[in-house]
Amino acid sequence: MPATTIGQSGLSFGLSAESGMLVQSFSETRNTEKTEVRNASGDVVGLALFNQTDTLSWSGAITGTYSTTAGAVLTTLANATSTGGKIVVDSVAFTRAPDAFVSVNVSATRYPSMS
Repeated sequence: MPATTIGQSGLSFGLSAESGMLVQSFSETRNTEKTEVRNASGDVVGLALFNQTDTLSWSGAITGTYSTTAGAVLTTLANATSTGGKIVVDSVAFTRAPDAFVSVNVSATRYPSMS
């Protein structure tokens, strides 16, 4: 049964299932590189922002076969707020224990300028 939210409208609650897994956590960080130009006193007088990327990571319980491997290219993720570009999987780690479900931790980078 879905959660019932009360109070402020527009709040989001919970996660969406990703392909092959029930997501338990999802993180998305927006990044950019910068180069500064300084005057003779060392003060920043110019700035260039470039190479925007998004760092994505998620973990969850596997529901069947989870086929994503490091180096895989994804086009969408159900829980990502960013869209477009290419998502490249950086790492995949599986965890198994005698008293737990098999789980997977995935890290990826989204390159918004790639098509």
